[in-house]
Amino acid sequence: MMTNLGERWVPRDTFKPGFVDREEDVYRVTEELYELQECRKQLWDPSSSSYYRLTIPFSPHMFGSGKTTFCVNYLELIRRFSETSLASFASNSSKKEFLDRLKTSTLLYVDLRDLEQTDPEERSLEWAIYYLMFKNACSRIGVPVMRKRQAFETVEMEPSNLVALLRDKLNIPTNQYLLVVFDEIGALDESYGEFDFERTQDGEVFPYNDFFGIVRRLCKQDNVFFIVVGKSEGLRIKNSVTVGPRVLLHFISLSPLSSSNIVEFLEKSHLEEQFHYRVCDILCSSSFSVNELSEALLECTGGVPGLVTRAVNMLLNFVQTRGQPFMLKDECLSCMNEDGFQRICAEPFIQHISTSDEDKKTEFGILLMMALFHIPFKVYDELNSESYLFDAINEMGLYRYPIDQDTFQVLIPKVFVGNFEYLSSLSLLEKILLGSLKLEPVDCFFSSKCRVFEGIVAIRLILMLSSKVRNEFRELLCQLSAIFKEMKLPIRGPSPLDYMRSVGVSESRSESNKNRKTYGSNEWNKIIQEALYFDKVYIPVETNSHSPDILFKLQSPDESKVLIVGVACKGRWNSERVGWSDIIEEAEKFLVPVSNQVLSNAPDKNHCMLIVVSTKLAFNVSRELGDQSRCYSSGMSIESESFTIPSNCELVILCERDVEMLIDKEILNGLERAFSSDRPLFGDFGPDLLRRVRHSFLSWQ
Repeated sequence: MMTNLGERWVPRDTFKPGFVDREEDVYRVTEELYELQECRKQLWDPSSSSYYRLTIPFSPHMFGSGKTTFCVNYLELIRRFSETSLASFASNSSKKEFLDRLKTSTLLYVDLRDLEQTDPEERSLEWAIYYLMFKNACSRIGVPVMRKRQAFETVEMEPSNLVALLRDKLNIPTNQYLLVVFDEIGALDESYGEFDFERTQDGEVFPYNDFFGIVRRLCKQDNVFFIVVGKSEGLRIKNSVTVGPRVLLHFISLSPLSSSNIVEFLEKSHLEEQFHYRVCDILCSSSFSVNELSEALLECTGGVPGLVTRAVNMLLNFVQTRGQPFMLKDECLSCMNEDGFQRICAEPFIQHISTSDEDKKTEFGILLMMALFHIPFKVYDELNSESYLFDAINEMGLYRYPIDQDTFQVLIPKVFVGNFEYLSSLSLLEKILLGSLKLEPVDCFFSSKCRVFEGIVAIRLILMLSSKVRNEFRELLCQLSAIFKEMKLPIRGPSPLDYMRSVGVSESRSESNKNRKTYGSNEWNKIIQEALYFDKVYIPVETNSHSPDILFKLQSPDESKVLIVGVACKGRWNSERVGWSDIIEEAEKFLVPVSNQVLSNAPDKNHCMLIVVSTKLAFNVSRELGDQSRCYSSGMSIESESFTIPSNCELVILCERDVEMLIDKEILNGLERAFSSDRPLFGDFGPDLLRRVRHSFLSWQ
């Protein structure tokens, strides 16, 4: 019970969580188990390739993803989906026979946290695991287990003997499948010194290699299958240590819950003491729907099942204490945005990095960029010490969103951001990234190379313009722009600036308005007024013809002048070069309406600048600029296009040389190599390029 009603948030377990179906995960694991069955004979064939490796579903760390619940309920899910989502799997007779036999198999759950050290004269990890499996089998059928000493002295624990003994205890015939789930593999992290592990030539110990060697030997027995799950810190598997056929580890792709999954979770979950009371009925009033609650939970937790469960527990305790459900979604979101809620909700999951060394801080910064820009990364079959991203995600308590069997995306739930952003050791860059992640909705933000490029430009601009250190780019703008020179930068603070979606851009449009080149009066008023009020960086949801790619505000130290800056990232890596007509179109659609509809209300204070950032200018534009950046101020005209710059506005065109000063040439080339199409499904950024980007950012702080 709550001892102090003044404590708003208490994570006391109040309800029994409902299990949410995971059809795609069931299909994937079933495929991998079938692969093991089909290739098992190669283990006995001396002529088979030495490169053959066993296929075992494997899920390390992935905290709170529901891996234990999934594995324990796997056979039930197999039976449930055998006629629906698994129907395509059983498309041929061999797979159908396998699936039918799998539905009648027996599951043995083994928690490696119960692993006990053997007697000093026999410190064998293999024997200890065999005994633990035997002990769990006896416990399952409710019979006394043979003592360790007696078992050690009387039973020859060989793989064939063990499997035969397990079948006898569980009353399983030899032709029936036995599925063994090894949970909490992270317990091996704490077993150094308890067992005689195999050592490398330089004396290092890798207990996971020993463990998977044991599993490999057990796989030689017919009709035995394995799934391995659990948490570990800094898990490294050096397959080079293993002699003979290797174990091929496939990650169990347990993805976060979707909004509809969370609705199902809320409707299936009941109060522990009163089964007829559903969680959603306790939390939601008649004016607050289950769908709205689901959206709020998804926004807060990223759909990580463990976080969803903990958040629901805390909300239940709060609602039951005050005796009133939530009336509106905003009220619920307000509660979940409180520092106390986020701190307590994330407490069991988060691992602070305040004491980390510089290498780990660098990795953390790279992971933040990957999370914000939605840059995927690959996890290869052979996990080794060079797979630093894999280890960093484990050690920092972050979550991997599975895209496919070898590709993952970093997910940082919003409840974590609040815990990270107050660390004193973080740079301004990390604070900007965290602030952006805190504001960003769950759905995809940067989904193409254009979005990534614009995000990098935005961060680079803010760091350079807000830096208290002199830099060439700021001096260039001072030389080009009279308005910018009068701003007397550096700007005050600077406070960490956040990314935010452009106001109005994501709103639905009628068919008749979709072809407009710019926004209407009311829309520009809303966009600019929001930009004037908040210290944010606005980036539209989609690349479109209605607004600049980036929008932010610069405030002079004495508050006498405000400069709204729009950035048009033209060209990128398209084959066509950017000509005068493209530049003028950008200027007209942005500067003209903003000047007429917004800036004219405060001509002495509000000003507007459009910066055209082009990676590929047309030859006539480059020749006209003289290979130098150019600024056109109020009243100036571009004769070739008969366009006059509106009042209180300026147009800055950066030549390609100065674009490379803004974004390093190596980074530009790396971005171009990383993406092969305009909207690629995946783009392999690569850690080297990300390190270069991060180093480039930090150089201006």
